[in-house]
Amino acid sequence: MYLWRLKRHDCCERECVLPDEGAKEGSKAGHEAAIDFASVIAVAAESILITTSDLDAPGPAIVYVNPAFERMTGWSSAEVLGKSPRLLQGPQTDLRIFSELRDKIQQGQMWEGCALNYRKDGSPFWMEWSIVPLRNDAGLVQYCVAVQRDVSARIEGAQRLQAAEAAERAAERARANLARYFSPKLVEALAAKDRPLGGVRRQNLAVLFADVVGFTELSEALEPEQVIELLREIHSWMEKAIFGCDGSIKAYIGDAVLAIFGFPGPSPRDASNALRSARALLAAAAAWNQDRVARSLAPVKIGIGLHYGPVVLGDVGTEDFVEFTVIGDTVNIASRLEQATRGLQCDLVVSQGLVDAVKDDPRPDIVAAALEPLRRRVALTLRGRKEPVGIWTL
Repeated sequence: MYLWRLKRHDCCERECVLPDEGAKEGSKAGHEAAIDFASVIAVAAESILITTSDLDAPGPAIVYVNPAFERMTGWSSAEVLGKSPRLLQGPQTDLRIFSELRDKIQQGQMWEGCALNYRKDGSPFWMEWSIVPLRNDAGLVQYCVAVQRDVSARIEGAQRLQAAEAAERAAERARANLARYFSPKLVEALAAKDRPLGGVRRQNLAVLFADVVGFTELSEALEPEQVIELLREIHSWMEKAIFGCDGSIKAYIGDAVLAIFGFPGPSPRDASNALRSARALLAAAAAWNQDRVARSLAPVKIGIGLHYGPVVLGDVGTEDFVEFTVIGDTVNIASRLEQATRGLQCDLVVSQGLVDAVKDDPRPDIVAAALEPLRRRVALTLRGRKEPVGIWTL
């Protein structure tokens, strides 16, 4: 075993570590030459910093740095000797990582850490280092050797990965929110856009209002939990009937639903899709009522109003809360037509505007099937409107 000591070389004026003369006995052949450990440290690829062991203010002082330290930090050896290694710290250096340093060093243990440090020119970089205490013959910690590494590329890569994962989670949440209101194929199209709903714009589309007739009286005999469960059942089959005809749900309003057809872009099929969806809603309600009657529950009646015309749609709200909305006279008329189902004693009231738009569908068989069950009724004067609205009922 070799024992090592420091010896000053007159030729290079630096201390180098050499084997103790008394420890050479019994050494193997080829180990007679002295090993210049100072040279080994000088050519090391990683930064090496040696300081005094003073941990109290003003703190340790630098007694040696190798060329790798100079390349990594921009500080020369002459500039840092005698100074504190804290000169590498800056405004964003997290000093909490040093909380265990003192205890580790005093116990003679290695300490490891990683923090954002700063070069001489003020540019930040991530440095990872290991600090090992060196004891003297009396067993006291006299120096500390720090091996330092620039790990900026690794840390920044990890941060980019975390940011990408966070963005993916946000995208999944956004996709899940979209799935509450739009059909699956529309969700895919909207999720691919940087701004899914876009800016405020005006366009023609079909609007459908569906409401459960007498829901208030029906829910009075139910517990709150039962009311919520009932609404969930209603919304479930409403959703399928609307999404199945390329519709989008703008909002659930208690037991009512507001759906639009023609979003995110209008097509000649929007009106006929809305009419097909209304028929599907009535069929779903009939099937659901059969199940309710089988369970000795009262059947539920729904009323539907359909209109086609210009609307304004887009995001409204504040910086803290944004909601997609559809407004305009077309929406109001659809709502009034749904309310008219009570007085007309029918399930569906369709405006003349929507019937005219259905005829623009390029599929004659779809048009014929959609319009055949409808019957023209006397034009209806709606609350809030001077001009009567031509209507058809199922």
